[in-house]
Amino acid sequence: MKKAGRFFILAFALFLATTVVLGAPVLPNVPRGDLLIVDALHGRLAVTDFNIWKPGTQAGNGIQQMLMDTLWYVDPTSGEWINALAEEPPIYNEDSTVMTVKLRKGIYWSDGVEFTADDVVFTVKLQMENPGFNYSGPFKTYVKNVYAKDKYTVVFELTKPYPRFHNFFTVLIYGACYIMPKHVFEKVEDPLKFRFDPPVSLGPYVLKDYDKAGYWWFFERREDWQRTSVGMVYGKPKPKYVLFIYYGTDEKKVMAQAQHQLDCIFDLTPEAWETLRKMNPYSKVWYDDFPWAWMDDVAARGICFNLEKFPYNLKEVRWALALAIDIKEVIISGFNGIERMAPLHEAPTTAFMKYYDKPLKEWLKEFELLVPGYGKFKPFDDTLPQQIAEWAKEQGYKVTMDPEDIWGIGWWKYAPDVAEKLLISAGFKKENGKWYLPNGEPWKITILGLPAEIDSVRLAFAVADQWRKFGIDVTVQSVEAGVFWTRWALGDFDAGSYWPASASGIIDIWPLYQGWHKRYYQPTGESAASNQIRWVNNIASDIIDKMATLKPDDPRLIEYSRDLFKVFVEEMPFISTVINKKFNAYDTYVWTNFPSAENPYMSTAWWWGTFKFLLPFLEPTGRAPSSEYGK
Repeated sequence: MKKAGRFFILAFALFLATTVVLGAPVLPNVPRGDLLIVDALHGRLAVTDFNIWKPGTQAGNGIQQMLMDTLWYVDPTSGEWINALAEEPPIYNEDSTVMTVKLRKGIYWSDGVEFTADDVVFTVKLQMENPGFNYSGPFKTYVKNVYAKDKYTVVFELTKPYPRFHNFFTVLIYGACYIMPKHVFEKVEDPLKFRFDPPVSLGPYVLKDYDKAGYWWFFERREDWQRTSVGMVYGKPKPKYVLFIYYGTDEKKVMAQAQHQLDCIFDLTPEAWETLRKMNPYSKVWYDDFPWAWMDDVAARGICFNLEKFPYNLKEVRWALALAIDIKEVIISGFNGIERMAPLHEAPTTAFMKYYDKPLKEWLKEFELLVPGYGKFKPFDDTLPQQIAEWAKEQGYKVTMDPEDIWGIGWWKYAPDVAEKLLISAGFKKENGKWYLPNGEPWKITILGLPAEIDSVRLAFAVADQWRKFGIDVTVQSVEAGVFWTRWALGDFDAGSYWPASASGIIDIWPLYQGWHKRYYQPTGESAASNQIRWVNNIASDIIDKMATLKPDDPRLIEYSRDLFKVFVEEMPFISTVINKKFNAYDTYVWTNFPSAENPYMSTAWWWGTFKFLLPFLEPTGRAPSSEYGK
């Protein structure tokens, strides 16, 4: 009764809040059937600066999804390459020192000015001439000259061969160099101080209004949507209006969607989803049944160490800590059985499992550790997916897919006896069930976790429980986002629950993994933009160098990538654990045809730049009043 009363109070408060927002003067008489309401992933952001090309500004909460555009996109779920402002893929000369781009004709900015090659050239040159912009450094490094060959053709002359230069203008995961409106920025005295408010749109929507306190952003579809890349590639975006709104806690989001006042929710907890699916039969997630969640996000969670700190600089210690984790217990107790295992140091999306996980499964099964006092040990366990499937069936869930496709190909065996041998060989001692460092001090580990990302904290606590059971004194320290990421960059941590492994919609992992090269090493205390764990490995760096010389479609990249993942496994620089799954819930009461496991035409990630290309696929249900679709 207390719970029901609590939900009633929340529902009433949310009804009042929603009425105020949707009935305010900024949104007069907006039919619900014309409006898509989206959860503001980045929370409450008091954004009044839309110059996203300079550091410190935010492209989320609809800015990159609705307003901005660039040359190309790749959807990680389908792997589809999308020619957006460019009408075809980039054209390189034989030695990859010149890239030519053919632009679409007939695309216009929202203020009626035509988009041309001059905008692309201006975007690059302005950032090169004004150090401090996000892409000033890369463009000055790689661009010798850029010019418009004609109104719809851009030529980049590069300083050296670089067959991946187009990645700067390709949304692979989140963001890229979006194109600036030349006719606006050329009139600005100091472009780094320019706030670009109101922003001129190149996307299919315009910013109609926004809350300067950071609670909502309201977008209206352009009347000339046909003159955008979205309109030309996929057709008319169905919602006339899109509202990005910050409701706050999961409870408020659940109540909002239960009342059909929030169409898209970002990443509920499993418990919140259990409540929502019982309250609203129209709410859906990726799978219709267990395990429900979307498991194709392009990052994997893992326990990271600062490898400059003892004892985490020892491979034997890192492997011992991995073998002291019962991943089945972590997934069941920490994540309600809803996680895909990530034994390789990448995110096991459907695409990456096809190219990397499954082809390397036999190698993993035969991989051996030489353990002093034990002998050769094969640490990989490929039976884990079936074990979790059996657990799920015992809970009364249906498992209708191959367990390997749901939970991954397997992970490391829970082998505390082997872990103990590894630690003893490194000089550790265990007395009365507690581990001591070689110098005789008690072994204490602090794991950083980020409360804003609930699964970061869940992983930290679940792993801490495992290591405590093994005899280590472990503390979980939950810190705010600013502290969490600052300490990550500076190496100010022993261990942390981070997102060290990546994936994308293409097989070329070099753009994501070149940051692990030893050249990016920075000493602890100095800010590192990549390789924050301070890993220096000559073999990995040599493989990355070989990959750098190949074109992105070279089939040798797959073999080099597999070789690189083998090095990661052997050295275990961090413990990759599970993919970054998401309970992205969407309400099918007003809008339908969202992506799903049965219809995976595109990613369900509305926080990515590709979200704009999903909107033409949505269909109105006719259940809500609409000025366009009847009722």
